[in-house]
Amino acid sequence: MARPGVIGVTGSPATGKKTLGRRLAELLGCRHATVLELALERGHVLEYDYASSEYVVDVDAMRSALELGGPPEGLCVLSGVLLPSVLPRSLASLVVVLRASPKVLLPRYLERGYGTDKLRDNLLAEALGLVLDEALRAYGEGLVHEVDSTSRGPDSIAAEVLEVASGAREPRLLMLDWLDLCEGDSSLRPICFPELGPARSSAGRPES
Repeated sequence: MARPGVIGVTGSPATGKKTLGRRLAELLGCRHATVLELALERGHVLEYDYASSEYVVDVDAMRSALELGGPPEGLCVLSGVLLPSVLPRSLASLVVVLRASPKVLLPRYLERGYGTDKLRDNLLAEALGLVLDEALRAYGEGLVHEVDSTSRGPDSIAAEVLEVASGAREPRLLMLDWLDLCEGDSSLRPICFPELGPARSSAGRPES
């Protein structure tokens, strides 16, 4: 049986959080918002950081407001990297953590204009599953469902999520680890581990 509350969607940047959130809301006939959209709507933004070209969300104020007053009327899906910091466990019916191979994320990050440090930080965070760890600490295994979005579209993922949300299937953890990929791939290694030098081929020669 489905639990009442908000379905949370989180994950590293460019894993498809907003797209999935919108699709889930369409299927459920309710409202979706990103953490940033809700923060701007409620005045929970501290400043605009011109260095990173991002708003700085006041996560403490946002979390407190949700704890005291609950989500806005009609909101049933909330998505964002900061979700574990702002959505109280008491309001979450299910938290979906989207994962994606760093090999797929790299061109998406380059298209967004990420600099070297931001590239490295986000690729390593995904390889290590840091957002998944944050979600598990915030909500526990019983509420967290991990999905590999590398080669899947939003409709397929949404159908799976709704099965879990309805109680037709149990949440699952894949515990994906892409650290070896980052270390061995010729395009990822120089970004993630520049100190290690070029990756070597099976013959023992550095890959060109």
